[in-house]
Amino acid sequence: MVVPRIGRRLAVGVAAVATMLSGVGQAVVPTPVRAAGTDATIAIDGAHLAGRLPSDFVGLSFEMRELGVGNLDGHTGNLVTLFRTLGQSNIRISGNTLDRDTLWVPAGQPPPQPLPSWVQDIVTPADIARLDGFLDATRWKAEVGINMGRFDPALAADEARTLFSTLGGDLVAAECGNEPNSWVSKGFRTAPYGYAQYRPEWEACAAAVGSSRIAGPDTSSPGSTASWVAQLAHDERSRLELLTQHAYSVDGSAGVSGLLSPQTDASEVGSVAAQLAAARAEHLPIRLDETNSSAGGGTAGVSDVYASALWSMDYSLLMAQDGFSGLNFHGGLGVCGAPLFNGKFQRYTPICAADAADERARVYIAAPEYYGLYMASRLGPGRFLPVTLSSGGANVTAYAVRGDDGRTRLAVIEKDDTAAAPVHVRVSVGRERGTARVVHLTGTSLTSAQGVAIQGATVDRSGRLPRRAADRVPIDDGMLGLDLASGSAVIVTLGGECGEGRSGDGRGEGCSAG
Repeated sequence: MVVPRIGRRLAVGVAAVATMLSGVGQAVVPTPVRAAGTDATIAIDGAHLAGRLPSDFVGLSFEMRELGVGNLDGHTGNLVTLFRTLGQSNIRISGNTLDRDTLWVPAGQPPPQPLPSWVQDIVTPADIARLDGFLDATRWKAEVGINMGRFDPALAADEARTLFSTLGGDLVAAECGNEPNSWVSKGFRTAPYGYAQYRPEWEACAAAVGSSRIAGPDTSSPGSTASWVAQLAHDERSRLELLTQHAYSVDGSAGVSGLLSPQTDASEVGSVAAQLAAARAEHLPIRLDETNSSAGGGTAGVSDVYASALWSMDYSLLMAQDGFSGLNFHGGLGVCGAPLFNGKFQRYTPICAADAADERARVYIAAPEYYGLYMASRLGPGRFLPVTLSSGGANVTAYAVRGDDGRTRLAVIEKDDTAAAPVHVRVSVGRERGTARVVHLTGTSLTSAQGVAIQGATVDRSGRLPRRAADRVPIDDGMLGLDLASGSAVIVTLGGECGEGRSGDGRGEGCSAG
């Protein structure tokens, strides 16, 4: 099928591009085996800039508990390097453990004795100071949660003062609570409890914070909580730095083919369309500040295998193109494949420890999903460009960005089974000439966690991705030809000479992996 060029005015920007690509998704069905000789064509419209791909779009999310147990330490292990390999971005610290079992204890005060029965974790100003060192070392910024499920105004105010005075400009916003729409089921509130009951409590938290650098409402279940986002955005526009929503892409019964299906692309966009519209109406940025493949820690053989790398790359760019200002992929710093503190497996985590000894040493590995996030982060920052794609029956998506450095980058993601035949892709690049540089994401099988690599390289024990030169592909009369392996992805860089990234973090350089 052929997807037409964007037909809407540029005022709708990214939404038009997203509509175009969701059209691709609705019409193309992935097939595990495909006949040889499949051709796809891509045309980049370099004349019409659309919405922005921010530099901090691809972020991470962790539970508040990680602070309480001493993690996110800039002086031990390899986590700083793993973060820096991804580039400069955004970390959100909150999650279920924030309201459920985390107690803030001010400086100079001992924890109450006996501890309340619900307390499992204690966070203090010393933990925020450690986080400050971690943010300085990684050059990331953060949103950090304040317990609103078990709200104490004095403790909230003390934590807020500590966050702002310690983290300074590295604090994007304080988050008042986590998933308030679920507080009745978690025993924090009694029914009825909806936005009408939530708003005065949020206002009390905002008063304790005493700043307009607040994010919310941090709701889950996007299909039933869009009104919370819309009403908070309208009612508290002047006090909000950022709107936040949680979203997971598939349910636990979905397999690899479901995760990578075009129908999932369409549902990802559709499930949060109302929230995005509300943010636009109030001229507020919105992040999916807790997201991943499937809720409850992910699905074995789906969330923790190579398929998740292709999915995370595609999902990141799809939602950025739609207009979201960022995504934070949730995870935990435990042993890969083992249950964490809450008894749940966090199989979807982008970063985890190979074994208990490494967990104690805070030495982690890059899970398959991490590689997809790395690839997505290399497309920007910049402005999206319209793309016309004729897929030839393959499960292919494509995104183009005019980088802030003046280069055009194209991401092409082929989501069929790795056993299928390659797809020959012809790319119309307009007036570009010379040689394009191509970086590949590959894996041995969609259902395996082994063999995931970028230009044949894997993240080493130090947390670095070894640098490998990009492939060179000639541009002939405005056309570029690629043989794209099934179940793989590429980033193609057009224009400019190889060199360092714009800000020294290597992001978007496109000349090598690493």
